[in-house]
Amino acid sequence: MTRNPYAPPGARVGDVPTPSVRASAPFWAHFYLWPTGRTGRLFYWLFGFLPLTLLGVGAGLLVPRTQEGTRYLLTVSILLFWPQGVILARRLHDLNLAGSWVALFWIIPLALALLQTPLPPGTGTVVAWVAAVVLGLIPGTAGPNRYGNDPRGTTSVARDQTSAPAGPESQSD
Repeated sequence: MTRNPYAPPGARVGDVPTPSVRASAPFWAHFYLWPTGRTGRLFYWLFGFLPLTLLGVGAGLLVPRTQEGTRYLLTVSILLFWPQGVILARRLHDLNLAGSWVALFWIIPLALALLQTPLPPGTGTVVAWVAAVVLGLIPGTAGPNRYGNDPRGTTSVARDQTSAPAGPESQSD
């Protein structure tokens, strides 16, 4: 007997799971606001590093060097602070590292500025920027890790599980 394609669904309303807030959120909200899961290199470059870098550099170049301009620049910096941390944390998760290492991206420039090192101004920011570039060049861990599934959709099985010859202990009598 074939099922009628025009028949109403068989599930009751109570049987259908309700999506969580995260599952129903648009892509941009999940990508820029929730630091859970993993971000692969492609999304890191296209939706994370490049747009945020262009926004930061654009704001730095277009905002006038006045007290009012400094307020606007500070506002932009504060607004970009959380999305930058989220994207960096998710990229670190792809490398199977804790997201708390993101703090180094802010501590290094702040420490260099507060300690008044003999380095040129902005050296800490350049160091953090170079570290973010390097972070985007390193491939993530293949297969699922403790932070979620592989963003590339590949699964990795240990070599000894797939190519090991059948030994006497695996044969049944």
